[in-house]
Amino acid sequence: MKAALFLPVLLLLLPAAASSLNVYVAPLLYIDETAIPNQNVNVQSDLLSALWAVETGVILQFRSLRDNRVNPPQSLTDAVAVSRHERIEYLLYGYVVRRDHSVQMEIRLSDYNHRRVAQTFFSMDDSDNYHRMINDMALKVIAHMNDVFNLGIMPERTGTTRISVPVSLGYWTPTQSSWTQVMFGTVVGGSGFELIPNDNLFTFRGMAGYLSTGIDLKYRFGVGDPSTYQAYKHTMYITIPARINLVLARQHEVFVGLGVVYFLDIFSMADRYADRQTHLFNNMGMNINFGYRFAFNEGISIFFRNDFDSLFNKRTLVSYSPVIGVNIQVFSREIVNRW
Repeated sequence: MKAALFLPVLLLLLPAAASSLNVYVAPLLYIDETAIPNQNVNVQSDLLSALWAVETGVILQFRSLRDNRVNPPQSLTDAVAVSRHERIEYLLYGYVVRRDHSVQMEIRLSDYNHRRVAQTFFSMDDSDNYHRMINDMALKVIAHMNDVFNLGIMPERTGTTRISVPVSLGYWTPTQSSWTQVMFGTVVGGSGFELIPNDNLFTFRGMAGYLSTGIDLKYRFGVGDPSTYQAYKHTMYITIPARINLVLARQHEVFVGLGVVYFLDIFSMADRYADRQTHLFNNMGMNINFGYRFAFNEGISIFFRNDFDSLFNKRTLVSYSPVIGVNIQVFSREIVNRW
């Protein structure tokens, strides 16, 4: 009786235990454009080794094609044909291009059932760091599969806590006609510090992402329209921003942020028929910013940022300020993440 009850339960559990998400890796095209080409590179084998190095259990399995004599697929049509022949659902295919100063890799995940490219992954590194690029690509693939299919895989990945000092210079202008008629924006300069608790916090569509915060200190100078009256406006800002940063590829990042602003205004004006007067104002506001960052190395990067500040005084002032600056890292500490 017990055996009769055990057998149906076993038959129900076996499919669940055996069912895993299988992703196949096709032969990958390798293009070497360096002065001394090295054609003895098997990208498919290297990528599989990097994928297998991460613990994924039986939930997610990466496999080589049963027939590796096929030419590397270069289009969705090729990938569909290979998947039909091999009777598989998910296939990774793509290419690697190596040049004198860089090596880049693009692979795509094809979904045979829906006849579409489910996701595209990109990685780039220095020419001498081919294997680091392969490892980065493997982590992106695993993170994507984990997020999309909610597999509960938590691979270890090294992250870094960073503190840097940004220095910026730019221009500002009011955006409302009521202000542009009486006030001209001129120069804006800033500094402060930026804190990144973990620079590998999450992934989005195969891109690493992280959060940052800190304090931005800015000074800007404005002058009144001479045809109306002589005036000078000195403004000191203290902003506490929170930013989301996405790493598009090695060295390239984009970010968007929101912050609370405290500002101190020194406004000096001279009416045509009165003595010069100086007024002091302080108030709160909001900052919205977005931009792009390029990292020369781990210590120095440059950035372009668009700032939109809304200051909540009696006559609300909304201004736009494009700035360019440099980020200088002053502290870093490696950490180990699970994500």
